[in-house]
Amino acid sequence: MRDTGIGLTPEGMGRLFQSFSQADSSTTRKYGGTGLGLAISKRLAELMGGRMWAESEGPGKGSTFLFTIRAPAAELPTARQRDFVGVQPELKGRRALVVDDNATNRRVLLLQTGKWGMLCRATGSPAEALQWLDAGEAFDLAILDMHMPEMDGLELAGRIRARHASLPFVLFSSLGRREAGDTEGLFGAYLAKPVRQSQLFDTLIGLVAHVEAPRETAPARPQIDPAMAARHPLRILLAEDNVVNQKLAMRLLQQMGYRADLASNGIEAVESVERQAYDVVLMDVQMPEMDGLEATRRITARWRPEERPRIVAMTANAMQGDREMCLEAGMDDYLTKPIRVDRLVEALNQVPARKDR
Repeated sequence: MRDTGIGLTPEGMGRLFQSFSQADSSTTRKYGGTGLGLAISKRLAELMGGRMWAESEGPGKGSTFLFTIRAPAAELPTARQRDFVGVQPELKGRRALVVDDNATNRRVLLLQTGKWGMLCRATGSPAEALQWLDAGEAFDLAILDMHMPEMDGLELAGRIRARHASLPFVLFSSLGRREAGDTEGLFGAYLAKPVRQSQLFDTLIGLVAHVEAPRETAPARPQIDPAMAARHPLRILLAEDNVVNQKLAMRLLQQMGYRADLASNGIEAVESVERQAYDVVLMDVQMPEMDGLEATRRITARWRPEERPRIVAMTANAMQGDREMCLEAGMDDYLTKPIRVDRLVEALNQVPARKDR
C-alpha cells in the first residue's frame, strides 16, 4: 500500500508498529487514531507466516507499507471464474486517455490497462489532455476524474466533445453515476472509487470492444424520499472533517429535502450547538482538534437530555466494542461508513419532531 501522506522520519519508523503509539504524536490530534492498527496488522501477518514493514523517503514524501503471508492459492467457483490475467485480445492495442489529478489513481489505471495490452496515456492536467487531442493524438476512450482543481470532469468532457464527437467517456468519481447528476448522455459509463478490476474490465469491453459484458444482478437501491424533510422537518448539524464525506452526506441530506450546517471538527461542533438549537448532530467519531467522542461528552455534560440535540455517531470503525464506546460517550445512535441510505433514514426518523428550544 502506497500513500502520499506525511511520510516518516527514521525515529518514527522505529515506533511505527508499537501498540498505542504513532510515529509523530502530533498526528493523533490532527488525524485521530488509536495507534493500534499497524500493530494488529503486523501481528496478523506474522500469524500467517509472513511479516510487515514500511518504507519512506522522509517527511512529506509519503510512505509505502508492505507485507508477506503464506497462503495456498484459492480456486474460484467455475461458474463465476473470469480470466482478467494477461493481455486481453479485445483490448490489445486500444488507446486510452486517463485524466486524474491523483497520482495513485493514474498509476493504478496505467498498470491495469497496460497488463491487458492497452496503450494508455495519463495526465493530471485537463489542459494538457486538451493539448494532446488538439495535436492530433487519437484515443479509443477517455477516463476522466470527476473532481480536479483545474477543471472538473464534466467541463472537460464537454470541451473534448466539442472537438471529438465520437470519443467515449468514462466518469471516475466517489459516487459513480449518482455524483454526476443529469449529464444528458455525455458519459458512456461511470466508475465509482475504489474501482474493482471486474468493473473496469467490463466497462472497457463494453465501450471499446462493443461487446456486452456479463452482468451480475445488483441489489435494488434504497429509494430516497425527496419530501422527507417536509414530513419530518429537522435542524441538522453535520460534524465531519473529510471533504469527500462532507459532500456525500450533504448530497444525501439534500436529496431528502434537508439543509444542514457544517462543522469540520469537534470544537466547531460544540460551538455550533452553543449558537444554534439543533434537533440532531451527525457526528464523525475521528476528527482533528477534538474528536466526536469528546465533543459529545461536552454537549451531554452541558445540556439536559430534553434540551440537547440527538447525536448520531458516524464511523468507519466496525469492530466489536465501537458501538458501545460511542453510546457510553453519550451518543444516541450509530452509523457505519459508508453511510447506507436506509440506515440514515432510520436514524433521522428516530429524532423527535422539531421543537422550539
